[in-house]
Amino acid sequence: MKKIIILLIMLTACTSVSYEEHTDAGSKYVLENGMIVLLKENPDTGMIGIDLMLKNTIATDREKHGLGYFTNRLLLAGTETRTKEQIVKEIEAKGGTIKTQTYDESNEIIIEIPSDSFSTALEVLQDVILHPTFPPEEIEKERTTLIGELESKKDDPLVMSEELFMKTMYNGYPYQHPADGYVETVKTITREDIINHYKTWYAPNRIVLAIVGNIKEKPTINAIEYLFKQMKFTKTPDDGAFEMPARLEAKTATKNMDTESFYINYGHQLVPAIHPDFIKLRMANAILGAGSSSRLFYELRDKRALAYRVYSITPSTRSTGFVKTVMMTGPSTLNASVDGIKEQIELLKTQDVPEDEMKWTKQKIRGYFFLDHQRTIDQANYLGLYEMQGYGYHYDVEYPEKLNEVTAPEVKYAANTYFNNPVIAIIGPFEAGKIE
Repeated sequence: MKKIIILLIMLTACTSVSYEEHTDAGSKYVLENGMIVLLKENPDTGMIGIDLMLKNTIATDREKHGLGYFTNRLLLAGTETRTKEQIVKEIEAKGGTIKTQTYDESNEIIIEIPSDSFSTALEVLQDVILHPTFPPEEIEKERTTLIGELESKKDDPLVMSEELFMKTMYNGYPYQHPADGYVETVKTITREDIINHYKTWYAPNRIVLAIVGNIKEKPTINAIEYLFKQMKFTKTPDDGAFEMPARLEAKTATKNMDTESFYINYGHQLVPAIHPDFIKLRMANAILGAGSSSRLFYELRDKRALAYRVYSITPSTRSTGFVKTVMMTGPSTLNASVDGIKEQIELLKTQDVPEDEMKWTKQKIRGYFFLDHQRTIDQANYLGLYEMQGYGYHYDVEYPEKLNEVTAPEVKYAANTYFNNPVIAIIGPFEAGKIE
């Protein structure tokens, strides 16, 4: 019966929003309760991607590290009318998928589904957001699963090196802690903690709902307004986004682990993603370590055979961010590998990138960007991410052109301004090799 009502609502011509705009990237609606809805029609696909993002950092976990991660996973553990199995089965029976994801600055519910089952997806999404019951037995099952995952990752040197890097980079700040918490903290999280976290943070005015695919815009916003109108605007505390003072000294952290290789994370503190220098930093990172044609890959892996694996990343964050090189190397080449990273960074700081390399790198990044937009769910993710970070969803069409405007002197400026006082985290068999 409810699906019929939703379909009828989708066919009506009226809705109540406080703001709307339309651009080449799609459309933005702000409901009266503060929920932001981003819609993009794509009639050439038979699928619909739905990405509901909650703007919320892991700082809100406070001393209960992993609380937000735990809470978000439990949204799919049961509602007032559906069990955990029924939630998944109802989506999968229509050929779709549903899952949750948690990052340092957002919680997400992601649904991919054929367009002819769109109303089912919306109904289930509304149910898990508005009516979770956090059943005690499901909490304990999820706790057991989560603790098992936390224990098993202790044997993964790649994960451990990443966490050592974050702990060192963000020492004294919330992001030093992993989003999924620790065994010790997950054991102490109570059902009351979970319910309070949900009631405090799952407010419509903290939600960005992005939907892309074979939809009709007006009927879709009608249905969303109807389904979520009972959510009321709620004033929430500050979510803990932060900016750190400039790092004044380098820092190296090491941990012995019985592995065959060394796992290096070598990085620098950056500005938040909305800073005007960030696009220049993205370009610098691409030249340094994005893909098999990058300098790190060619010089350290192909040419000098120092690395089993090497790349660099620059995540987009609302808070103070970072750029880092990730590298796997053997005990006999540990110091040469660290020196090799330093050398490539120094070249970015002292020499203008040749024009042909700039051109090729821009083409490469644009290619990666468009490949990342092949699936409707990825398109929805980009729209929601850009909106949540403060660029605005329309950055999705502006990014390639802004990238194209970056010059070689700007890359050198970015490297000289930000690639200083590195944080280095290394995990490996220090009985077989040491830092000199």
